[in-house]
Amino acid sequence: MIGGEAARRYAKALVEIAANQGLLDETGKELAGVSETLEHPGIQKVLMNPRFSRQMRIGIIDTVLESTSVGELLRKFARLIAAKDRIAELPAIVKSYQSQADEMKGRVRAQVRTAFDLPDYSCEELRKKLIEVSGKDVLLEVEKDESLIGGLVCRMGGVVMDGSIRNQLKNLRESLSKD
Repeated sequence: MIGGEAARRYAKALVEIAANQGLLDETGKELAGVSETLEHPGIQKVLMNPRFSRQMRIGIIDTVLESTSVGELLRKFARLIAAKDRIAELPAIVKSYQSQADEMKGRVRAQVRTAFDLPDYSCEELRKKLIEVSGKDVLLEVEKDESLIGGLVCRMGGVVMDGSIRNQLKNLRESLSKD
């Protein structure tokens, strides 16, 4: 089975269980936190080391998660993926979970890169425009990227809208070099 497919299937199962328990968003946040915690290089070194038995790795995960406020659903899930040797796929599981949960909730994520920090009111206006365009609730993730010179680049779903000065200059260069 292809790794991405396995991650998608594990995520799907977790999404369905979390949705049935009314914990879809909460579980998503916890899953991202667990992934971040378990990606620590020291923990990764132990969890990926075949010298440690599965039981030892599960015990380590239990110990690490005891110090967090992770619910029982995520504890069981973390134990399961450790028992199935799928810890390395946790980041892909998180991404797939997020995507499936967003789809279930009628949401879409938009990653926006801007040359300058956007004030809150501009972010909200942009979000409203993207809601109009997509017809879905939009979760906006804004990041500053000074290489854009000005304007912004928005990636929403599989669509990229590039209104950056850098892109406009590139297009102008191309059109001038054709003549």
